[in-house]
Amino acid sequence: MPLLTYRQAAKKTGRSMNTIRHWRRQGLPMGWEVRNGQNVRVVDERVLMKWWRERLKNWPPHQYRLRALKRAEEAAQDATRRVFQASTGEST
Repeated sequence: MPLLTYRQAAKKTGRSMNTIRHWRRQGLPMGWEVRNGQNVRVVDERVLMKWWRERLKNWPPHQYRLRALKRAEEAAQDATRRVFQASTGEST
């Protein structure tokens, strides 16, 4: 997997560069790499995505979206079930 800079990591996760810096201060493992003659902080893409997924699980707006998706799926299944029962003449 490639090594990403702050800017690339922010774009990949949809967060700001300041958030990536904050994550680094919280323990996100990052290293150094020389690019174009300058030392640049880099993070392995796999490590970044694992870190991001773990934080996403605990983010309230994400939890709200997951619950809303689950309710929508259940409503669609119920509607499909009612249409099927009506077409076959079954009753519940």
